[in-house]
Amino acid sequence: MSPHVSRVAHFVIDVADLDQGVAFWSAALDATEEPINPDSSKVYRRLRLPDSEIRVLLQLTNDPKTAKERMHLDLETDDVEAEVRRLEALGAIRWDHQNERGFDFWVMRDPWRNEFCVLQPEFPGLLAQRRRESRN
Repeated sequence: MSPHVSRVAHFVIDVADLDQGVAFWSAALDATEEPINPDSSKVYRRLRLPDSEIRVLLQLTNDPKTAKERMHLDLETDDVEAEVRRLEALGAIRWDHQNERGFDFWVMRDPWRNEFCVLQPEFPGLLAQRRRESRN
């Protein structure tokens, strides 16, 4: 059995207005918007940075900043359960299992209770490249 791999897929930023979020973050980061699944575009918009394979994912929310993180990382992996267990061994905890809008993922908390997500591959080609790099 070969070891699984993971990589940072998205840096997620919560916004109250997707169009304003795209306008601001595209200008701030010199990023360009990438098309995504039309069903998801009501809640998410994705930006490609000019110098990174990590994407910025804008997520629509009206939640006030009281406890939920306003920014978090998405880690993609070819084995979600194995990656979650590896992160738990490092001190993270499972917080919330989500299965909605065609996504099945775990919301985790790091040892300081910051939220991040572990999800199935979004960019399989980049994940495969990560696997090759980790073997060298």
